[in-house]
Parts: sequence; structure tokens; C-alpha cells
Amino acid sequence: MGKKRIAVVFDFDGTLIDSRNIKKKNYVKAFEEIFNTGEANRKIIEESFERTAGASRFFQLSHTLSALNIQAKDEEKQRWSNVYSSINKKELKQLSEFPSVRKVLDQLGKNGYELFLTSGVPYEELIHEIEIRGLREYFKEINGGGKSKFLKEIKRKGFDHILLIGDTDYDKKTAEDAGALFYKVESDKEISALPDFLLFLSK
Repeated sequence: MGKKRIAVVFDFDGTLIDSRNIKKKNYVKAFEEIFNTGEANRKIIEESFERTAGASRFFQLSHTLSALNIQAKDEEKQRWSNVYSSINKKELKQLSEFPSVRKVLDQLGKNGYELFLTSGVPYEELIHEIEIRGLREYFKEINGGGKSKFLKEIKRKGFDHILLIGDTDYDKKTAEDAGALFYKVESDKEISALPDFLLFLSK
């Protein structure tokens, strides 16, 4: 029996770069600027962010607005998204990838795995982030804005296994709903152990 064909699908935030805490801080800041939520609502916003981390941006926004009982117009939602993007753009460039990321991506590519990238971040922002980091060349396909549909599209390509690598409970549920396997990243330790896990999965 030959080696199994495996699609290795990476999340971006919290998986390739340790950005989750900064994203949460910026998420709250954007709410304060656009919706004047103030300190009293900070905990509600943070809890909503944690519950929906990994989902598309506007899904997260809708969840948080509902938790705050705020009715927002479409133009306000777009302004919030623009502010959130602007803050992230300034701060995320200060973050490096987890130390083992490039070594592992190189190794997986040389070993013949097909690598994909997906994120709840809008596509244009995701492309910008990975291009300035020099990571685009590693991935066969890149998807921004939502993960579920992308996983289902990959499933139709005839892989023996699809493995979503992410950092949140939302990522895990998305993988399960799409009939994919899930590998959770909490630190560089899990990134560095990924090749051995895939070797086991390939047998």
C-alpha cells in the first residue's frame, strides 16, 4: 500500500503566529472606538471573542453585538471592521511566527504533503500578512473569510485524510463538521511535533 494522500490545512492566527491575545485586545479596542462600549462591557466583548475565535470576522462581530444588545447598521459594521484591520496591521507585524514554523513547512513540503492555509481573516488581509512574512510559497491554496466551505471543497479533491491544524474549539468543531481530522496547536511544541504525527497518519 502506498503513502496516503493527506491535505494539511493550517489556520493562521494562533497557529502559525502567536497572535490571539493581541487580536483580542485589538478587538475590544475597535468596539470601544466604533460602538463606545467602555470599560463596563470589556468582559462581555472578551468572552464573545474567546467563544468565536477562529470564526469569520463578521460572524464574531454579530455574536458580540448580540451579547451587548447593540443593533448596528451595515455601515457601522464595516467601519468597525476597517478599524480592527487597521489596528491589527500596525501591531501584527511586530509578531514573529512560532520558532518551528518555517522548518516544519519546509519539511512537510519536501515530504510531499499538500499544504493549504485558511483563516477567518478577510482574504486580502491574509494574503498581505503571509506575503510580508514570505510564507505564501508554501501553500497550494489560500482561503480567507471562512473555513467550513473551504474544508468541504478540499474534501471533494479525493484525499485520504484532511487534517485541520488550529488553536480553538471553533476550529475543532469546524473540522468535525466537515469530516476532517483536527490537530490542536497551543505552542511551538505542537508545531515541532507535527511531522511525526503526519508520518504516523500516513501509514
